[in-house]
Amino acid sequence: MGIFDWLFGKKKKDPYGGGGLSKDYGAPKPYSDMPRQYQRPSDPAPPRTFEPDNREINLSFRLGRSKQPVTPLRDQTVGRNAKPGTTNLDHLGGTRDNPDPYTDVMKLRSNGLPEIDSLDALAELVGSTRESLLFLAARSGWDRPAHYSLRQIPKKSGGTRLLMAPMPKLKAVQRALHGKLVQLLPVHEAAHGFRKGRDALSAATPHVGKDVVISVDIENFFPSFTFRRVAGYLRTLGYGRGVAVAIANLTTARLADGKYKEGSRWVPGHNLRHPDMAGRYHPELPQGAPTSPGLANAICLRMDKRLDALARKFGATYTRYADDLTFSGYDDLAKSAGNLLQLIRQIVRTEGLRLNEQKTRIMRGGRQQRVTGVVVNQKTNVPRREYGTLKAILHNCIKHGPAGQNRDNHADFKEHLRGRIAHVSHIGPERGRKLMRMFEQIRW
Repeated sequence: MGIFDWLFGKKKKDPYGGGGLSKDYGAPKPYSDMPRQYQRPSDPAPPRTFEPDNREINLSFRLGRSKQPVTPLRDQTVGRNAKPGTTNLDHLGGTRDNPDPYTDVMKLRSNGLPEIDSLDALAELVGSTRESLLFLAARSGWDRPAHYSLRQIPKKSGGTRLLMAPMPKLKAVQRALHGKLVQLLPVHEAAHGFRKGRDALSAATPHVGKDVVISVDIENFFPSFTFRRVAGYLRTLGYGRGVAVAIANLTTARLADGKYKEGSRWVPGHNLRHPDMAGRYHPELPQGAPTSPGLANAICLRMDKRLDALARKFGATYTRYADDLTFSGYDDLAKSAGNLLQLIRQIVRTEGLRLNEQKTRIMRGGRQQRVTGVVVNQKTNVPRREYGTLKAILHNCIKHGPAGQNRDNHADFKEHLRGRIAHVSHIGPERGRKLMRMFEQIRW
C-alpha cells in the first residue's frame, strides 16, 4: 500500500480475489488431542480405475507431443501356470485356425514385415513350436528354470554393470527373430550403432573439422524400453495385440527373473545386491539379448527424426550411436548451443527418455573433440593417450620380449596386440602403419 492510499483511505485489495478480506475455507476439520496411533483411521481412497480418455501414468510423457487419448496397455506377461489350451492364452493371438482379427496385413506389407497373425505363425517363423514359445515367454519363478543368466562387467567410470545373457534355447529364438523381423524394422539414417556396415567411426566422421561438437548421453537407455513400449510399438506396425504381446514377452525380461552363479549353485536374481536392481521392477530390453539393440534403434525412429530436424534448423549435423547423441556445427551453432540443449532435453523427455546431465559436453575447436571415442578435430584418429600406451607396450616387447608385457594374462597375447593395432589402423591409418612396423620387429 502506497502513502497516498494510506492517507486517503483507499479500500484494501482482497488478496484472495473476492469482494472482501474474508475467505471461505470450508467446514473446519475436527480436532482431536488423542495420539495418532489411537485415532480412527481415515477411509481408504477408492481404487483407481482407467477410463477410455485417461492416460497411463507411465505414458504421461506423450502429453508433450500429442493430445490424442492413449488406450492403456496392461502388462500381459505370460504367467508361470500358462498351459496350452487354457483361457489365459487368448491374448497371445489365438491359433492358425483362429488368427488375430486385428492384424493389419496391409500395413505390415507396406513396411516389408512378415505377416504374423497367430502364435503358430510366429513359431513357424522362428523355427520353433507353440509349446516351446509359451515356455520361453513365461516369466521364471521358484518352480521354473530361469531364461537369463546375470553377469557383472566392469564400467569405465568404476563399478560394474549387470548384463542379462539369454540361455541357449531362448537365444536361438531371439537370433531367429533378429534375422527375420528385427533387422527389417525401419531405422533412421542418423543411427549408427548395432547396424551392419556402420560403427563408431561412421558415427564420428560427419563431425570432423567442426567449430563445436555437442555430446549428450541418454540415461538408462535399454532399461527405458519396457514391455509396454515394445508391445505398443509392434502394434503400431500392424501386428495384433496377441502377437505383439508374445514377441514382447520373448524379448523383454525383469532383472529379478535372471539367476546368477554363486560358487557351484544358481541363485535367483532378486537375491543379488547390486545398484542396478534398484527401481527396475518391470520387464525391459535386456543388455545381452541379440534383439535388444535393433528394437531400441527402431523405437527411437521418431526421436531421431525430431532431433535430425532440430539439428537442421540450427545448421548442425546429428548422429546417434546407441545412447550417445552428437550434434556438430560451425560458429552459428557455437553461439546458440544453450538453446539447442534446452530443446534437445524437451524432445528426449517427450519421447519417454532422460538425459544424463553429468555426461553433457560442449567441445569447441580449441580443445580435443571426441565422438564415440574417436578424435575428430581435423581428421579421425585415436586419442593420443591410447596410442601412446599401445606404442609403449610394443616398444617394451621389442626391447625386453613379449613374455613380460602380458600383464592382463591374455590367452593369445599376439592376436590381442594385432587386434588393437587393427582398431587403430581403422580409425587412423597413419598411426596404424607405424604400430604395425613395430609389431613386425617383435620376436615371438
